[in-house]
Amino acid sequence: MELRQLMYFYRTAQKLSFSDAARSMYVTQSTLSQQIKQLEDELGCQLFKRDSHKVVLTECGERLLPLAKTTLLDADLCKTQISDVNRLMTGVVNIGITHSFSNIFTYTMREFLSTYKGVKLNVIYTDSDTLLHMLRKRDIDFALAYRSEIPYDDVESYKLFEDSLNVVVRKEHPLAKKKSLTLADLKEQPLALPTKVVQCRKRLDKAIEKEKAKLLVRVELNDVTFLVKLVESSCMATILPLGAINHVDTLTAIPLEIDDTAMYGCLHVLKDVYKKKSTETFIEMLRNSPVVRLLQE
Repeated sequence: MELRQLMYFYRTAQKLSFSDAARSMYVTQSTLSQQIKQLEDELGCQLFKRDSHKVVLTECGERLLPLAKTTLLDADLCKTQISDVNRLMTGVVNIGITHSFSNIFTYTMREFLSTYKGVKLNVIYTDSDTLLHMLRKRDIDFALAYRSEIPYDDVESYKLFEDSLNVVVRKEHPLAKKKSLTLADLKEQPLALPTKVVQCRKRLDKAIEKEKAKLLVRVELNDVTFLVKLVESSCMATILPLGAINHVDTLTAIPLEIDDTAMYGCLHVLKDVYKKKSTETFIEMLRNSPVVRLLQE
């Protein structure tokens, strides 16, 4: 059994298409099919059921899939650790972040890329629950997201800064001069809010339910960056943690008076798992970045 054969099998299992898998591996479909057939002959079982319409995994294929992924990860880890011993800063760092961390992340990303030109960053933007799921599957090296309300025994979460929910408006908005606001103050204000999968929205919805508040929600977006741009160019308000609008000079954040408003911006990693030198370096640069330090004040 060869690692190459396992990689061909794994990619085909992901795509459930021999032609798509072959294109993604930059090989011909016949080469990929031949290698998988050799693997099936060695294992003594069929891994895929194929017809003219679809490709599906057999029971043997389903059992092999997590084993193949673990083997491929371990092989990649061997190369990474040897490279780290030689202090070669190369390879790929897989990072997952929520949209609320865009401004915080961008500063460190620029600094890292200008310093370590041999390392590629693969960045995934999605909600915090999805990121933690990806982290636990080892699909990403670390995640930047607010602390989850669900604790995971295999995940360590390091607090970068403490944050809170704020009403965010343009500086010219009538609410901009307020020292603080309650949910009752917002009952007639058109709002653009993050969708319900976003961590800060979950915290807000708890407060809304507790206070039985009625809000005028006109727009819901799963992209906080787009949400900020919408508020910048309209009379609408939104409710976000302060870190999401850091360095956005056109907006004003007014503290929202609700119970349990505290949120914690965290860096999430797997426990007892080897960290690539490039990953450790990026994490250290992030912790010491002036953007994070400003939020810690």
